[in-house]
Amino acid sequence: LPISQTDNTAAMLQAVTPESKRAQAKALKEEGNDLAKEGKKSEALKRYEKGIRLLGLLNYELDEEGLQAFEAQTQEGRELLSILAGNAAQMYMDPADRQLSKAIERCSLAIDANPSNAKAYFRRATAAYDYADNVAKGADAILAQAQKDIRKFLQLDQENAAGKALQERLARKRQVLLGPIMRETAKAEPEVEPEWFQQVSKRAIFVCMCGSSATGRDQLELPDALLSMASQAKDKKAISVGVAYVGYKPPDELEMFTEEWQKKFYRMLRLGERATKIPQPRQVVVHGEVYNVWSLLEGRVRVMRVGETRRNGEKVGLGWMRYCSQLLWHGEPFVFQSCRPYLRFAPMWDEWLRNDLAVALRRSQMKPVISWKSRTHEDEPWQWVSELIDYDGNCNVPPGALVAADFDKTFGWIRFKRRYFNHSFGVPSPVAFFTPHNAFSTCDILTEVPADPCMNSLHFHGQLTCENVRLHSHGWDVYTPCANLTWETTHDSRQANARLFGNEQEPYCRDRGPNPDLFSEQKVRADALLDPWENRLTPMDEEILEMPVPTPVFWTTVRPKDASPWDIGRRVGHRFKKGNKRMITSFERACGIDMTRQEVDIKGKNAGFNGDRDFEDSSASMQSRFRQFSSQLTPDANEAFKNGLD
Repeated sequence: LPISQTDNTAAMLQAVTPESKRAQAKALKEEGNDLAKEGKKSEALKRYEKGIRLLGLLNYELDEEGLQAFEAQTQEGRELLSILAGNAAQMYMDPADRQLSKAIERCSLAIDANPSNAKAYFRRATAAYDYADNVAKGADAILAQAQKDIRKFLQLDQENAAGKALQERLARKRQVLLGPIMRETAKAEPEVEPEWFQQVSKRAIFVCMCGSSATGRDQLELPDALLSMASQAKDKKAISVGVAYVGYKPPDELEMFTEEWQKKFYRMLRLGERATKIPQPRQVVVHGEVYNVWSLLEGRVRVMRVGETRRNGEKVGLGWMRYCSQLLWHGEPFVFQSCRPYLRFAPMWDEWLRNDLAVALRRSQMKPVISWKSRTHEDEPWQWVSELIDYDGNCNVPPGALVAADFDKTFGWIRFKRRYFNHSFGVPSPVAFFTPHNAFSTCDILTEVPADPCMNSLHFHGQLTCENVRLHSHGWDVYTPCANLTWETTHDSRQANARLFGNEQEPYCRDRGPNPDLFSEQKVRADALLDPWENRLTPMDEEILEMPVPTPVFWTTVRPKDASPWDIGRRVGHRFKKGNKRMITSFERACGIDMTRQEVDIKGKNAGFNGDRDFEDSSASMQSRFRQFSSQLTPDANEAFKNGLD
């Protein structure tokens, strides 16, 4: 070669120094992080792997050349290598393209490079938990190593709830694997769905209800509400129930649903007289919380007893209780859900709701959910029926709807209130907002937009704002039923309305509840969810991936030995984030609100309608009442009334 060309080659080789390679690898790490946030995980993986190769690791295992390159790295280079390998492992664990063996190898490299990399231990244990199901032999050794990894992770991050939950699941899985030999030879009972469910599985309705207080009347009101529901249903055999409540007695004692109540429920379902008993509860683990579940009446009624306080000190509220009650779903194709413990049902409520949903399915280009606010009444017996329903069971009572009243200027959420229509509808009518007080839909709502347990500490109107955004972004349209089909007491209704609106008086409007630290953490996640420009995740979302999600399996019989019989988000995908079918700007246009300016227009205050003529408290109606009231007064009283108004 000419001398000049030889000099250029030497200069180029000198320019490719270890420092320059580390700089390039660091740049690739940042590129990969940006791509991962955008959801382009395969592209992000390529960047991480290229960065690892730049640092001299050409194979997945540390061969002789790789070991030399590894030992030649500085402390900074090893830390960078550990981060790259850990991030690559996370990409290999993506549900869309899972390669668990490669994920474990990359986690091992990350730990070798930096033994203090806590995330690498957690990810290796998580990958091993699922990988153990895919090997012909050696599953116990894989799980044993995973248990060591999670113990090391908890030494580095002692209070991590996701780590504690994984540790419990690993222990249960290994215990099942190492069970007595006799368990294999014993004749197992058939783990199948009960016969009654097989007969109605195509038309079954899951009635999902919950209480939220151990000191209130939930233990009295929930059983009566379910008797009313069963008595008024038309297709009685297709009804199954899931109830979560806060207990006040010892954990293994059921405060409600006595043997006498079960006999009544059988009679309401027209199943005749049957012997009943309260079985022993089954313990289940919900993200580290141990709860008792009773399966009553051949699995028709599932009851979960929840403690007043979680292990992290958080007081349970409607967010957590709705989530727990939804976990009792067993795959029924239709779902009626309510967060109100006291309800009275109209005759043939199930048939009316099925018909309304069928019409809404034809009218909507997306997925419809029927949602409404109950009418109020003063009577309490469970046999109560409205006088406005005729002898044939036809109901023409107008329903209520949720409307936007204002914005919470402290936290940026919508303040809601209820309004009642002045007429019933011929067909279900589109409305702006979903309310969990009464909702009926297909079961897809539980698999796509379940109640978010990690917003439990937020004010209820904040939880509701986030849930409406999630529903809209996943492609759900809200409809009101043709008529009102449930009633609640006037007193309870006033309390619910106050919770929907929130406190606006200083200093109570700034109240962060009994757990201000948890409130602040969950508020960060709520702000990210309500961001109209980005679909970003927060550190809490990593923990949420370990949360159980409603699973379409009759798990009380099909999975009798699983302490946590549900799928988790890391396996089936994140169920508690925004969807990608519609943007928040579309939600704002449909609902008549402006999230950025925090303004509510006429459309938002009228539940999505362009005017208020459809409501009982419309401007025209209020003026008419005023004139009627004035006409009944004497001239002197009328003059005094007008002067008083001025």
